[in-house]
Amino acid sequence: MSISTDISQPAEDLKTQAKATVRKVSEQITEQANYLRDATATARYNTEDFIQNNPWQSVAIAAGIGFLVGVIVTRR
Repeated sequence: MSISTDISQPAEDLKTQAKATVRKVSEQITEQANYLRDATATARYNTEDFIQNNPWQSVAIAAGIGFLVGVIVTRR
């Protein structure tokens, strides 16, 4: 029995475990990306719907946010 034979099996086991871990992480990332895509699409739809149904209120909200951002940015 040589040293390379003794090392090759644990190395293969580690390689298999690493591949399985990478596959699991990839699946989780894909799942989270799909969830995020769906959530942003829903938010976009709801925002567009609100703006179409309440145009003047939307303008007032946008002006208020712009004012607050301006105050925060100009503070020293």
